[in-house]
Amino acid sequence: MIPSREVRLAHAAEYIRAWNAGDRDAFKQSWATVAPGALYMHDPVGTKLKHSENAVEYLAHTFDMFQKHLKMTMIVVKPNGDEIAWVIENRFGDRPVSHSIEVLRWEEDGTLHVKTYYDMPESVGADDDPYAHILSNADE
Repeated sequence: MIPSREVRLAHAAEYIRAWNAGDRDAFKQSWATVAPGALYMHDPVGTKLKHSENAVEYLAHTFDMFQKHLKMTMIVVKPNGDEIAWVIENRFGDRPVSHSIEVLRWEEDGTLHVKTYYDMPESVGADDDPYAHILSNADE
């Protein structure tokens, strides 16, 4: 199942709204509209592939790790073909504002493939945990 353009656009808006509101249930419900199956994610590209048979639960795990530190604004959304890409402005604690690019692609069986691009020091290699690096200096 590849979500329609309308469903993808609705998710792009709701994902950010739910995240910033700290509404975990709405966040999960929004992801469930576009990610009913497995997840394969390079987050960010250049690090180890993350995989889960349950995309929604894995993404809820990322919500639990990062939501209290991170506020986001959707800058650009581009739904083309069977994919969607967006640029997000990220405000992570007291750190300077940064931007990320996320590209989502679906398979007919509902599997979601995500590639994210954001600043990561060269010292964080393919076998390192980028989440540990990001959270190492997070504001509590």
